[in-house]
Amino acid sequence: MNLIRYLYRQSARLLALASISGALGGLASAGLVILINRGLANPHQLPELALGFFGLCAGMLLCKLCSELSLLHLTQSAIFQMRIDLSRKLLATPLKRLQTLGKHRLLVILTEDVHTFTAAFEWVPLLFVNAVVTLACFAYLAWLSWSLLLILALFLLVGLIAFHLAERGPLSHLERVRQQKDVLYQHFRSLIEGSKELQLSNARGEAFVERVIRPGADEFRVRFLRGMAGYSVVANLGTLLFYLNLGVLLFVVPFWLPQSITVLTSFTVTLLYLVRPISDLMIALPSLRQASIALTRIRQLDAELSSEAQMAAPVGNAFASQGPTRLLLNGVCHRYPGEHEDHPFLLGPIDLTLEQGELVFVVGGNGSGKTTLSMLLLGLYAPESGCVVLNGVEVDDDNREQYRQHFAAVFADFHLFEHLLGDDGPGAEQRTADATRYVKALGLGHKVSIVDDRFSTVELSTGQRKRLALVSAYLDDKPFYLFDEWAADQDPTFKRVFYMELLPELKARGKTVIVITHDDAYFSQADRVLKVENGRLTQVEAQAAYA
Repeated sequence: MNLIRYLYRQSARLLALASISGALGGLASAGLVILINRGLANPHQLPELALGFFGLCAGMLLCKLCSELSLLHLTQSAIFQMRIDLSRKLLATPLKRLQTLGKHRLLVILTEDVHTFTAAFEWVPLLFVNAVVTLACFAYLAWLSWSLLLILALFLLVGLIAFHLAERGPLSHLERVRQQKDVLYQHFRSLIEGSKELQLSNARGEAFVERVIRPGADEFRVRFLRGMAGYSVVANLGTLLFYLNLGVLLFVVPFWLPQSITVLTSFTVTLLYLVRPISDLMIALPSLRQASIALTRIRQLDAELSSEAQMAAPVGNAFASQGPTRLLLNGVCHRYPGEHEDHPFLLGPIDLTLEQGELVFVVGGNGSGKTTLSMLLLGLYAPESGCVVLNGVEVDDDNREQYRQHFAAVFADFHLFEHLLGDDGPGAEQRTADATRYVKALGLGHKVSIVDDRFSTVELSTGQRKRLALVSAYLDDKPFYLFDEWAADQDPTFKRVFYMELLPELKARGKTVIVITHDDAYFSQADRVLKVENGRLTQVEAQAAYA
């Protein structure tokens, strides 16, 4: 029912069309059974029934096609919209919230759960038509003999109750299977990201497989086997029970509730005709149950993500200014977990002014708060106290998204997008030309070209990929640029190009540039060197930055 309700909310019109055409197809299919029974009971009417039989075959084909195509269009549109909505909500959700949810959990839902949900929709058209066929045939059986149908209904009711009770065990295992997927994805992510370390020690690699992956994978295997085996047993017992009901109606009931041979024959043929639709329903049940579990997880994620349905483009610019751009941090503080759980690390209070065209270096040891400071500057974290002010306008929850649009950044744990993401329009050709020029200037012209608004390859070394990430940042053309340890993976030649050519070029263009760095040899290029130490920010001389 969850699937039907979801489809109804997506398009009641398409669902109604599929329902009506499916009902007509089911009635036509049931009509075939009636004509077959009439032909068996009255062979002399076969020529008269032939036209109706072939007409119903054509009608059933057209109606089933209409129903299945309508449901196919509806389900695929619903899944498409689900993926787009989840993607937009994910982007609209604060970074801290996404970090709390965890990458592995998000990946499982966006890939496995959506795939499971999608796979279940393949059964929907067939099951819908089969359900109508079953109801229509039951109506025909009621017309044949109310007494026999009541006996059959009693047997089926007992069978459904038994099925519901027996299903609890397999269903609980399938729910545990879904929980185990989160665990496995987390382990596989550790395996991929830590492959270099594990390959340096066969003992550690084998221990990781045996102690971490094997128990999780074995738990998944056992739970999945128990769940699916349980459903297999229940489904086959259900089919056997159906045949037993048929046997009782055919061989036992006539002794104490006499029926004509015509009625018994029609009942038998009709019930045999229903074996396939009912078997399909039983076979599809595990997939439908897994889809229901997946839909529950998707809805949970949907509720936990931002309530924003879509990220609409900001109207106007709340931070527009006629004069030079200025960014102020006044008493900004932010807490995050430290080495001791009971004593979170406090960054701040931070007081900082950044003027247009400034080149500022930020230094500090590991864990000093440099990355958290950068997140606050970029608007990816909201300060717990104090305020951020851009061009005289305070940043708050209502305009923080607009505020973030003023920054371009290359993070230490950057992600390189293959596409040159930007607005389509007249500037697209210029963007391609600029990207080509930057790629050549960064010494990658012999390896990378711009094809169809994308890099021809991103399979490069870390330092080379960072240079392409710098190209993407340059193309954004934002007032503020932040680079977190960009030069750490560069050879001496490109490290010098970065500090002596690229940064001065951005400064000359009036950009405010913040560089988190440890390259003390180039501190003289900065207008200011700021040091983060024990959560506090101070300005120091270049020579004293590491004192």
